Amino acid sequence: MDVREPEALVPAAVDTLPINFAILDSEGTILYTNHAWRAFGRANDIDLRPDTIGTNYLEITEQAETETAQTAATGLSEILTGERELFEFEYPCHSPDQQRWFLMRAAQFTDGNRRYVAVAHFDITDRYEYQRRLEESNERLRQFAHAASHDLQEPLRMITNYLQLLERRYSDELDEDAEEFIEFAVDGAERMEAMIEGLLTYSRVETQENSFDSVDLEAVLEDVLTDLGIRIEETDAEITAEPLPTVSGDASQLRQLFQNLLENALQYSGEQKPRVSIAATRDEDEWVISVSDEGIGIDHEEADRVFEVFQRLHSHEEYDGTGIGLALCERIVERHGGEIWVAADSDGGSTFSFTLPRADT
Repeated sequence: MDVREPEALVPAAVDTLPINFAILDSEGTILYTNHAWRAFGRANDIDLRPDTIGTNYLEITEQAETETAQTAATGLSEILTGERELFEFEYPCHSPDQQRWFLMRAAQFTDGNRRYVAVAHFDITDRYEYQRRLEESNERLRQFAHAASHDLQEPLRMITNYLQLLERRYSDELDEDAEEFIEFAVDGAERMEAMIEGLLTYSRVETQENSFDSVDLEAVLEDVLTDLGIRIEETDAEITAEPLPTVSGDASQLRQLFQNLLENALQYSGEQKPRVSIAATRDEDEWVISVSDEGIGIDHEEADRVFEVFQRLHSHEEYDGTGIGLALCERIVERHGGEIWVAADSDGGSTFSFTLPRADT
């Protein structure tokens, strides 16, 4: 065992840190503990936190039967043997009177020819509780959105059906103004129903339990082009694509992402024939996918607003839509750990780019 004084290993200021801190030798023996570590050890009857200098911390964690202790033992072993340089994990540490959560971090350092391991435990209870309350709040909001949307759909369908029935049954008795009023009412109800359906889809993005798999974006694009076949033919659109990669993700959501971006490009093409190009470039552990068009473009000042729910840059009379499509794209990309942005091209049109993780990361 290294018999040098603790002051030779760490500055005296470490003893005043509010985090639990200890230094182990290359065998896992405790050489030093600060005041917070010792105080925690005395206040909590927990095998994972011996505070006696000379105790082998690794042996104690290996002997414990809890899953938390075994995780700590495995991580520390890999640090001590040099298999990894940093180890960290979150774990609960409950007593009869309170529940607390900690983040454990262990890292190697050297002092001359000797190798040591610094172990620190951070109290993350406040962060953990905040995260838990936020998740509960989000879940309640999702449940409310689902229930409210579901309950609203039926009366909207009823309104639409009865208005259409009124138009069919009494068409001979209605003047042009009455027919126009009915048409406006039906159109409004249908648009509201589409918005509600969009909100339902938007609220479900992060609650879907589909795990991430390797997804061939070539196959995804092929399916989307098949679904949009009639629209592409009607608009005489020209869509070209470079070879696309395989990424890690949710295939159904990535298909929805591509479909929304392509529909957006077709809809806002202006007076000319839609021309859309799709490209992919690799950037370290992720891919950058770009969908470019030659349409009406987007002002630089509006670039961020287009991804907000219900933020439309054009009136319903100019272009149809619910104002949710691009917001849904952003939510899908964020669920995949990426980001999405739009850039206006100098010669007209716009380019939507987003990042996705490589399949082998």
